[in-house]
Amino acid sequence: MEDAPLQTTKVATLAGLEPYRAAWRALAQGAPMRSPEWLLVWWEQYAKPHDELCVLLFHEGGGELVGLAPLYLEMRGRRGTVRLLGSGEASSNHTGWLAAAGREKRVSRAVARFLLAARPLWTSVQLDSVDADDPAIDATVALMAENGCLVRSKRLHNCWTIALPPTWEEYLSMLSRIQRKRCRKQQLLIDSGRVRVHRVNDPAGFRRGFDLLLQLHAARWGEAGKPLGCFSDRRFREFHEKAALELLLQGHLLLVWLEFEGRPVAVEYQFIDGKTVYSYLAGMDPTVSEFSPGSLSVMASIRLALAAGCDSFDLSRGDQPYKAHWRAEPKAGCAVAIWPDSFSGRLSHLWFGLAQWADSGKRSAVRWIKAKLPEGALDLWRRLHESVTGRRWGPRKTGSPT
Repeated sequence: MEDAPLQTTKVATLAGLEPYRAAWRALAQGAPMRSPEWLLVWWEQYAKPHDELCVLLFHEGGGELVGLAPLYLEMRGRRGTVRLLGSGEASSNHTGWLAAAGREKRVSRAVARFLLAARPLWTSVQLDSVDADDPAIDATVALMAENGCLVRSKRLHNCWTIALPPTWEEYLSMLSRIQRKRCRKQQLLIDSGRVRVHRVNDPAGFRRGFDLLLQLHAARWGEAGKPLGCFSDRRFREFHEKAALELLLQGHLLLVWLEFEGRPVAVEYQFIDGKTVYSYLAGMDPTVSEFSPGSLSVMASIRLALAAGCDSFDLSRGDQPYKAHWRAEPKAGCAVAIWPDSFSGRLSHLWFGLAQWADSGKRSAVRWIKAKLPEGALDLWRRLHESVTGRRWGPRKTGSPT
């Protein structure tokens, strides 16, 4: 029965999904940004009035839930754009279909069949921030292309992941001599008791930890127009506050802060699924001069991941140079766009390609200019830009790489 089609059910209300929450969690295998705690809270915060929930459930003939596609329709008139829950400002990583072991191909085909049959309802399918090597997404896209749909994809920022060895000493041996020396020096700060590591373990401590996240993220990334950095946007702030608390109740939140001689100096907002820690956002006190609070908090988080028995540490999306210093390796992300083979679909397909070509040329020009600049010129430019505009070069979570 390997090729037997699965029974497909479209669920369009939150109430209709309630009976399936536990099964959804099981399919997500603890991955926080694939869980109902993340994606359904996102829907509550970000859905527009005319958007339509379109979560696809896939069952075996006997009734067992073996797959799920977390989709919605962004409506414009009678037709809309099919998107993944969690798209856009929330910056979800590693999104895609969920499938029980051995059912991945059948779920991929079932998603494609549903979308092909529903072509009168959509003008395009936009899959943002999926892993470039996701076989389930690839299989769905290939089947839709075989059935006449037009497809394009573009590279986004990489997600960077550290493959963790069993012990801290083994991990240190992976680092460069300079980075290893820096870590041993920072480790002494923690071992001496001058720096203490605190983790939110229950709802009673959540408010303290989340307030520190807002405070220290603002201290590092706040600017005139956005005093709280990313959290200046009310929906973004409320989404994360609610989603983080729900993930805490499921044991998947890792909200950690560091105190230096009793003063909070750094905070890490992360998730954990038993085998991987996912770093998401951070904050730090930029006035600390005795050491780098950001570097120390990353080191403390890696040690916590090793102590928890994790075998990987995900440093999230963005090609910041510091990630390679921790021996993280890039994993490509991409956005996939699909259109029906119609006049409007062909125009959109052509326009996407032209925009992609222009963006590629811009990136090449930026890389060429950076390569020609003398050492330190880019940092000088960034400081000058900040002093003139009041805007900091903050962490980038969405969009194409520059």
